[in-house]
Amino acid sequence: MAAAKKTRSAKKSDKRSTRDRLIDAALELAAETPWQRLSLPEIASHAGVTTGDALMTLPGRMPVLKALMDRIDAEVMGGLADDPLDGTTRDQLFDLLMRRFDALAAHRAGMASITRALRSDPLSAACLGGRLLRSMTLCLQAAGVPAEGLKGAIKAKALAAIHLNTVRVWLRDDDPGLAQTMKTLDKGLMQAEKVMSRSGPASTVDEKTA
Repeated sequence: MAAAKKTRSAKKSDKRSTRDRLIDAALELAAETPWQRLSLPEIASHAGVTTGDALMTLPGRMPVLKALMDRIDAEVMGGLADDPLDGTTRDQLFDLLMRRFDALAAHRAGMASITRALRSDPLSAACLGGRLLRSMTLCLQAAGVPAEGLKGAIKAKALAAIHLNTVRVWLRDDDPGLAQTMKTLDKGLMQAEKVMSRSGPASTVDEKTA
């Protein structure tokens, strides 16, 4: 009974949604405990919500990760109204992907734990792959790059590969300015631009029309 009262009290004082509390709790716990060892009741308890509420909102680690990606997409895309993109298409893609890292800046330790777990769990990594492609497609569209059809899918996969390679550098980049992260991302985008430009004008990264 005391635990239930404590949970209700925590819910009243926390203005975040149940979804956000669960996401943040999962990331905080992952910074201290291997991701694959976390249970939903542990995440719910840390978030100050009941297990029942957690099950009705994000019933497992995979739903939590997908919700996290949804939240990052919403934050990055929602921020474009007050801070619009500018420069070349490559500049805009660089900006968009760096904004994704900014959205996770407070949870780098948790993301490191999650990344390690996914490396040893190919099935879960594959399940998240499709969700990542959706995020990359949004970035392409936001930068004005056509992302429909087969060509769009190829571009999204290329951008996802660049993003994942940059994530590995970001996780160990201890420079406050993220110099190595930015260098890796810029190099990846530049290489992709060169490769795509060799396949014809209609496939370049600066393509603006279908």
